[in-house]
Amino acid sequence: MQSHSNGIHFGKKKVIANIIKWALVLGLLLFACLKYRDIMLDSLYEVAHTPAWKLIICFSLANLFFMAEGLIISRMTATSNKQLTLGQGISCTYMCAFYRLATLGNGNGIAQLYYYNVKGIPVAEALGMAISQYTFQKITIGIMGVISFVAVSAFGTHSLLKYSWFMLAGVVVISLICIFLFLITISKKISDFVMMFARKIVKPHWKLYAKLDQAQNAINSLQRQGRLIWKDKKLFIEVIVLNIFKLFCWYIIPGVLFFGEHTINLFFALALMAVCNMLGCVMLAPSGVGTLDYVFTLLFGTIISSDESIAATILLYRFLTWIVPFLIGMIPAAFLKKENS
Repeated sequence: MQSHSNGIHFGKKKVIANIIKWALVLGLLLFACLKYRDIMLDSLYEVAHTPAWKLIICFSLANLFFMAEGLIISRMTATSNKQLTLGQGISCTYMCAFYRLATLGNGNGIAQLYYYNVKGIPVAEALGMAISQYTFQKITIGIMGVISFVAVSAFGTHSLLKYSWFMLAGVVVISLICIFLFLITISKKISDFVMMFARKIVKPHWKLYAKLDQAQNAINSLQRQGRLIWKDKKLFIEVIVLNIFKLFCWYIIPGVLFFGEHTINLFFALALMAVCNMLGCVMLAPSGVGTLDYVFTLLFGTIISSDESIAATILLYRFLTWIVPFLIGMIPAAFLKKENS
């Protein structure tokens, strides 16, 4: 990467887009706080009175996610001549969390490529690793979501089952996404067919040719990295297991917060959270803002009658999985910038 490209650079249009997104999100939050101020005040009261042992467990679980993610990064970069250490992998994933929230999703992938590049991993390899990591995570979310949907459908209450078609639609969409990502990762014939079809569609719009070339390069990098992972059975199993473990850490957090105060079973709460995340992945919003919260409130609201408790739980969940990593991520972001200056 050329020296003038070093650093995470956002063009004027992207900066404006980020400002608009933040304005919309903050505007919606302000509207929600004003409209539901009584519930919000009660929720904040519940947050303030959450037992310390629950907060400690949930804080640990939230950060175990990033430990596992850092190990995934370290193991996947083993296919490069510049393997990142576990510490570097953890620093990278926290820094990505910082840029994910700061840009509401736009800067996450760029930050990861920048970190890899500063540590000496060529851009082409870094791109393949980052896309492969994203692909395996999406596939794991889909698999856990589908399995959890079956469990929730079999053991859920009658009030929850009224949303079965909604959840089934999410299963179908995430399954199609996973199948598409899987096939694109392993089959050059299929990826070539997809790109040929895409080029025919955009033929009248020459301005999109550059985007297609970028997509083709990204797919080529993904497949090169994917073939390395598929051939290394040990690495493949490690990546899948670590992905399951890290998602488990986040999915179990609401169950811990509800534990002892509501009748919901700990592992049923985990399964329902997996369904919520699966549905959140297929609903369009910047960095998933609002989608998970909406689905969480909808599905958990059929089991837990306290709106204040549900709101308090999602507030704590967002704080632990968004705000805390954002604050921690400031440190590696500052050090990396200094290292590259």
